[in-house]
Amino acid sequence: MLIASCTAGAGTGAWKNFTSMKDVRGIARSGTALWAATSGGLFRWDDGTEVYQRFTNADGLQSIDLTTAGVDRAGDIWAGASGGLLYVYSPPSGSLLTITDIATFPGQTRKGINALTVAGDTILISTDFGLSLFRRARMEFGDTFTKFGSYPTTVRIAVSGAVVSGGRIWASLSDGLTMHRVGSASLSSPNLLEPAAWTLSTVGDAATIPRGLTEFQGRVYAGTTTGLYWFDGNAWQSVAGLAGKSILGVSATVTSLSVCTAAGEVWTVDPLNNAQAYGGILPYAPTSVTTAADGRPVIGSLNGGILSYAGSWSAHFPDGPNSNQFVNVVVDPGGSIWGASGEGSGKGVYRYDGTRWQSFTMANSPLPADEVYRVSTGCNGAVWASLYGRGIVEIPAGTAAIDSGRIYGLNVGMVGIPADHSFVVTSTVACDSRGNVWTSIVLAANRNVLAVRAANGTWRTLPLIIGGTRVGTLMDRPVDRCLAVDASDNIWAVVRDPGLKGVVSLGNRGAIDSVAAVHITSVNGLPSDDVKTIVVDKENDIWVGTDRGIAIILDPDNPTRQGGIAAYKPLSGVVINAIAVDPLNQKWVGTTGGAVLFSPDGTQQLASYTVENTGGKLIDNDVRSVTVDPVSGTVYFGTAYGLASLTTAAAEPKAEFDKLLPYPNPFRVPSSVPVTIDGLIANSSIKILTVDGTLVREIRTPGGRIGFWDGRDEGGNVVASGVYIVVGYSEDGSQTGTGKVAVIRQ
Repeated sequence: MLIASCTAGAGTGAWKNFTSMKDVRGIARSGTALWAATSGGLFRWDDGTEVYQRFTNADGLQSIDLTTAGVDRAGDIWAGASGGLLYVYSPPSGSLLTITDIATFPGQTRKGINALTVAGDTILISTDFGLSLFRRARMEFGDTFTKFGSYPTTVRIAVSGAVVSGGRIWASLSDGLTMHRVGSASLSSPNLLEPAAWTLSTVGDAATIPRGLTEFQGRVYAGTTTGLYWFDGNAWQSVAGLAGKSILGVSATVTSLSVCTAAGEVWTVDPLNNAQAYGGILPYAPTSVTTAADGRPVIGSLNGGILSYAGSWSAHFPDGPNSNQFVNVVVDPGGSIWGASGEGSGKGVYRYDGTRWQSFTMANSPLPADEVYRVSTGCNGAVWASLYGRGIVEIPAGTAAIDSGRIYGLNVGMVGIPADHSFVVTSTVACDSRGNVWTSIVLAANRNVLAVRAANGTWRTLPLIIGGTRVGTLMDRPVDRCLAVDASDNIWAVVRDPGLKGVVSLGNRGAIDSVAAVHITSVNGLPSDDVKTIVVDKENDIWVGTDRGIAIILDPDNPTRQGGIAAYKPLSGVVINAIAVDPLNQKWVGTTGGAVLFSPDGTQQLASYTVENTGGKLIDNDVRSVTVDPVSGTVYFGTAYGLASLTTAAAEPKAEFDKLLPYPNPFRVPSSVPVTIDGLIANSSIKILTVDGTLVREIRTPGGRIGFWDGRDEGGNVVASGVYIVVGYSEDGSQTGTGKVAVIRQ
């Protein structure tokens, strides 16, 4: 599998991934290059520069949740993933090999790769279920050891590290409960698969957990939860200067040993086992350590990428979002992508302007909370970020900063939960054609669960009445998933109250004082009352996603009438997380099992995308959010492991013709990829002509700004080399646009 760069400008069907590589799990050095295995993929950083090379799903990785890295004698880079996939990247050729044997190893549920150690031609692969040997010259596996010494044969043994020293193979072992040992076996043993071939020893006391092994000065060293130990040939001895310290990583060179601890310390150890502190306390929590070409310790960290020291610690990582959590994502009118990190372990809100990422957190902005769990676009192109417990923030269009004066909650009349009225949790924002901005308030103590900012800037809150019942008691989570506005300016909302779950319509037609709602439930035809999302399409149909499929409300003005909800068969029983409508009125549906594209009326499934059928380019099958950039036609899929994008033909058509832009130009035929024709108006058709005006082909376009030609004539024959005229024309023929494309027949 060869590495290939996929960019948004590469035409339709191109994938791109956006991930955070701040969390480094493993680090290795090859010359002056440092390689980091992260939760968002693999990256290379050359010591002394800020030039990075990134590898994600779009570049061939089937999983980007990497756990460890290593470099073999040939200079090839090895990386292991949490699910057992193993990658080998060759920098000279740019080739990437994916090894699936561990990921598909039978009878094991946990297959994470914990460490990779090079011992001559052999790669020692430490996993959650044992130790595997890989022969580099033959590119094949040798033995896999899962039974060690006196460990019960029924117990799964995880190996956190391994090394070869003194004619023996050593492995740090744990059953995950109470038995933590170092096992060793002679390489001359006739059968290392026999448990009896392995001798077990306790490092420190019985509660000490060995985490990693290395060889230094011909001796085996073990980093553990209670210090650094070395084996003297008979027993484990403690390195006095590191006694009692929780060691996270160890790395050896010929002259020194580097150590990082859970307390954020870095130490070096000389051949006489003298330990010396290095560089002061780290600015980020360490995970792993290696040594630079000049002997300096280099640290892998959480949230700080690679840490190097030159008088002070510096963090190095590629540009990216602040987190891989994209629980919600939107595109603003300027084309910038915004992502919400979620509640709990939230890391703020992040923005990508097409060039670089910018993250907003409590540490670098007036943002009052890092738990941003919803982003949405409102009136005048503003972006709104919903904060868990701290209200909602408006970021005006065209700005790249958070203004403390645009943080709304109790200060504008919103009342939060009964236990703390200032703890305001809001939903997404919806904007009607009159400039009113709507949101909802979860568990409002005064039961005013709707909030609206009128076009004149004044705020008010309203109750929501369903059949005489005022929504919003202590145990409820009302209207917390989504709001939508239909073509008549009616507000639609998802309701999560026990006993009142479903969808409501205010039928307010732009008024901001209507509180009585029409309640739609499974009794009326929804597949379930547990509604996840609601959107309005370009035909003013209301698409409702539930935990058991989709419903389409065909008559928004009378949603409860008999037959008013379409019996929608596709995706029946499937959990629907998100629905997005593109400029062609096609529906992009995010589910817990991937993403699906449907025709405008929903009767045809046009495409399906999963981790499996995209080769991992869709980062995760649990697609939490979907949004479409109408200008470029790019679709974004938000997941808990990063953001994936796919370029499509669903770009917003131009208002009138200008010059048509075919690409690639020249176009080489025959080709499996058609020439793209950009610059069309809505529902155009295309004619391909020779320079003397002879008609070669007439094509109906998808309906947006982009059309295609495969380089063939009406009879299906590949055309001859030459220059061809491309003519786009409107449905009634009143508007036309032209372009030229050079064709080279191979």
